[in-house]
Amino acid sequence: MQYPLYDLHIHTNLSACSTDPGQTLETIVAFAAANHIPVVGVTNHVWDREIPGSSSWYAPQDFAHIQRIREQIPRDLHGVRLLIGAETEYAGGRIALTRAHRDALDYVLVPHSHIHMRGLVLPEACVTDRQVAQYLLDSFVSLVEKDFATAVAHPFCPVGRTPENVKAILDCITDDEFARCFSAARAHNAAIEINGSCMAGEWSTPALVAGYERLFSIARDCGVTFTLGSDAHAPKELEYIHLAAQLATRLAIPDDRFLRL
Repeated sequence: MQYPLYDLHIHTNLSACSTDPGQTLETIVAFAAANHIPVVGVTNHVWDREIPGSSSWYAPQDFAHIQRIREQIPRDLHGVRLLIGAETEYAGGRIALTRAHRDALDYVLVPHSHIHMRGLVLPEACVTDRQVAQYLLDSFVSLVEKDFATAVAHPFCPVGRTPENVKAILDCITDDEFARCFSAARAHNAAIEINGSCMAGEWSTPALVAGYERLFSIARDCGVTFTLGSDAHAPKELEYIHLAAQLATRLAIPDDRFLRL
């Protein structure tokens, strides 16, 4: 199966979660050129000052902060097309970016699964696996219905949980529930990201990968559009784009189902 190998989820060290000084645009572009990746997109974390409710971690990462990336664009892109996007947050029923700032970017990723941000993203009352699963279902649908996100980042990947707990949460969600979510995504033109970081390291346990194959095969059958992303925070993690691509290949997702930006 051939499809466009675009990496549309990459952080630089402008994101507070990326502490590697080597994670720069020059490094990213050089990797893309060497690995025949024609398009890369930078998606640093952002929470607009105009949107209330940010955490102390998010507050310094406002729109002006992420726009500093434009000053770092290398003169020589080695034939790679560079897109400037962002990864914002969905918390408390609102998206942490204004529509005006969204429209000033090439695209925007919005996750619903940063549940390690308890109280900000995941309500304190969500404790059991089924409660977390229900939150992921409800937040996914309410997010895509806002007609804002270009793509949903790492859908149904409960950040901060062990692989065993992630599997337990995914097992709480039925095929029909996934289908309702992905049908809503298709109706609202929200693409679905296949995230390489979710396939890496301890996350690559066979049972958990099978869980991701189940949900993405349902998304495929619902007719959604897909994106690929390494979700790299350091140079060595740029390789994760190949893990996302391998999953897309195993699921035989057609070429025309990948978002072109």
